[in-house]
Amino acid sequence: MLFLAIDDLNDWVGYLGGHPQAITPNLDRLAAASSSFQRAYCNAPLCGPSRASALTGLYPYRTGIFDHSRTQIPRALPDLPRHFERNGYETLVMGKVYHSFTSFENPLPPVFPVTNVQCSGYPVLPAAGIFDWAALDVADEVTADVQITAAGQTFLDAPRAAPFFLALGYIRTHVPWYVPKRYFDLYDEANLWIPQPPADDWSDLPKIARDIAYFQNQHACITGQNLWRSAVRGYLASISFVDAQIGKILAALDRSRHADNTIVVLWSDNGFHLGEKFHWHKQSLWEESARVPFLIRRPGRAGARIDRDVSLVDMFPTLSQLCGVPRPAELHGHSLLPLMDNPGMPWDHPVLTTYLRNHHAIRQGRWCYIRYDDGTEELYDRLTDGDQLSNLAADPRWRDVKLQLGSLMPAPV
Repeated sequence: MLFLAIDDLNDWVGYLGGHPQAITPNLDRLAAASSSFQRAYCNAPLCGPSRASALTGLYPYRTGIFDHSRTQIPRALPDLPRHFERNGYETLVMGKVYHSFTSFENPLPPVFPVTNVQCSGYPVLPAAGIFDWAALDVADEVTADVQITAAGQTFLDAPRAAPFFLALGYIRTHVPWYVPKRYFDLYDEANLWIPQPPADDWSDLPKIARDIAYFQNQHACITGQNLWRSAVRGYLASISFVDAQIGKILAALDRSRHADNTIVVLWSDNGFHLGEKFHWHKQSLWEESARVPFLIRRPGRAGARIDRDVSLVDMFPTLSQLCGVPRPAELHGHSLLPLMDNPGMPWDHPVLTTYLRNHHAIRQGRWCYIRYDDGTEELYDRLTDGDQLSNLAADPRWRDVKLQLGSLMPAPV
């Protein structure tokens, strides 16, 4: 199995249509040959909790990981790489698969922040650049993600005595968006599409939701520097950069002796806002933070577009069934294999996404229902309001809908 994790990649890829100018030929080719889950969601819109949930097949209320104060998966909980290793698979994990990881060094500009100088977070926060972006005059080969790809290529080039679980975790598109200049050159900043939230987009949101959207006043800071299009360009450049790495590792697999018997899985831990609802970063329960790319390619099987709600906790039971590996007794997800074999079958499993403690969203069929820990609510009709612009929670007509969806949320922890 080739298991590819991408950091902070939202639906701005060609096959999902989230941004009309995104250049992602390799992701699009993989999607065309895969079970392509069009409505896949993370179970926590933050790296550490999301990865812990996805890798264990358990919701955050069970892993106990809600933020970055604790990110190590408890040893008592089986996670995908270790579980496959215990069941006879040769396992290699490179890059950011788990939230706690070591990697090759990324090149940095000699001075930072470079572009977003007023609200990058540096130097108050200790990591270089933080929320910044820049086109680096460097070769691809000096970047961490290219070196992660090279390690994967070396692994695939060799014969393997046992089935393998090769997990590669790409650091981009996480901030700072410092990538080689040639990926920035793919995009004409002056003509880039940017999100167009209505001026009153916060008017029907509860206070806690407005506070989440505000997040350090990033929107005013970015627009005050006239950097909205520049930021969009930086994010798109990072997407195209990681798309190139996906192309390289898939080419290595396709020319290897493992091409005909290797499943490919690709997923992102969470999405990312670039001004929708006047919010930047992730860390919300809205569509931009929660919807993620999720692909499974099976050797010798045609690709299929699947328009059903699924989530990352479904990976563990699905991959266990696909590979004939015993599944742990406790998993919250569902095997997607029946849906992959019959994309039109009835499928109405709710999807739970949790932000921090006790802020939850349930997506099921027509509805997305959000309830915060203070009891305030949002309700969106996904059939008519895909951009989540009209909060219907106060409309008495939908009281029973809220009660039914709320009953699917976990008890407070």
